Amino acid sequence: MTSEPAERSSARAAIIGVGLLIAAWMLWSLRSVLLLVGFAALLAFALDPLVAMIERVRTPWGRVRRAVAAAVVMVCLVAAGGWVLISVLPRLASELAHFVEGAPASLDRLLLGVRVFAVERGMGAWLGPLGGDSPMDAAEILRRSGGALMSTVGTIFGSIGHLIGLALVPMLAFYLLAEREAVEVSALGFVPEEARPRAQQVIQAIDRALRSYVRGQAVVCATMGILVAILLALLGLPVPALLGTVVALAEVIPILGFWTASLAVVLAGWGARPELALYGWLAYLIVNQVVNLLVTPRVMGRHMKLHPFVVTVSILAGGALLGAAGAVLALPLAATVQSVVSEFAPRRPAEVAPVDAMES
Repeated sequence: MTSEPAERSSARAAIIGVGLLIAAWMLWSLRSVLLLVGFAALLAFALDPLVAMIERVRTPWGRVRRAVAAAVVMVCLVAAGGWVLISVLPRLASELAHFVEGAPASLDRLLLGVRVFAVERGMGAWLGPLGGDSPMDAAEILRRSGGALMSTVGTIFGSIGHLIGLALVPMLAFYLLAEREAVEVSALGFVPEEARPRAQQVIQAIDRALRSYVRGQAVVCATMGILVAILLALLGLPVPALLGTVVALAEVIPILGFWTASLAVVLAGWGARPELALYGWLAYLIVNQVVNLLVTPRVMGRHMKLHPFVVTVSILAGGALLGAAGAVLALPLAATVQSVVSEFAPRRPAEVAPVDAMES
């Protein structure tokens, strides 16, 4: 008699296990689409305060509708992106070409000064291949570093390139901003009636996690941008405020953001003096490492209730699985999972006060 229920239980467990494996396989197969939706959700949560601010504006016809506010924000965002593509990128390409043309001669002068400084102080052996009887010249250094950099950038873009229709991110973000409730109702239409209350709890948990992530990331970006801008201003680099803004925005994208900000700092300093480019890049490198090791784990951990160890491991795991895109989405995904699990975790019963205390 007891064997039949046991067999049913085993069969049910086997079916659930197979179902979970199939679901995991489907999610992995659709990872490019999920990444696309993830970026759209992050963009929507990042722009939501601006939409809410415009929505509160009073006009002769009443307050601005949310759809109109979302459209205004997205149009401004797309216009800003178009302005960057039309105005900023050509100038950056020109500066980069000028930099590449004069880099070998300037780097040779810089290396000569470093060798003389090191030899005079008995530190010539510390230079390795840069010193010795046949030191590595600027052309060789640029060839090796350029090849390594292009390989890294190629790997990064190769991991992002499979994201189909990146141009759809603003459109999906607009839908989430303008018609969030309608999107939620439509999504719940695919959930059985009896499971919808739990699905709504999951949506609320995801909402809390993503809002916490956006707040924490804003603090980290602001910290990085302000510190770098101050140091670059003290060093005498041109446009330190603009460079600080570039660094703050680049902080959102691991790896690729670092190289983009490094290129901006080097190009800005190189126009004045090659040594200034080196000093500026070293200052940015030091701030980047200090913030990523000390500030980011603690700030993100406090806002998202994640331990710094979990924050660091999440970023490493996301980058290893899905490259730069995975590293960007690793923290919000970890925070979302933790928030959903906490939502359905059994609550501990309140401790019963001692009888003597109650009587007193």
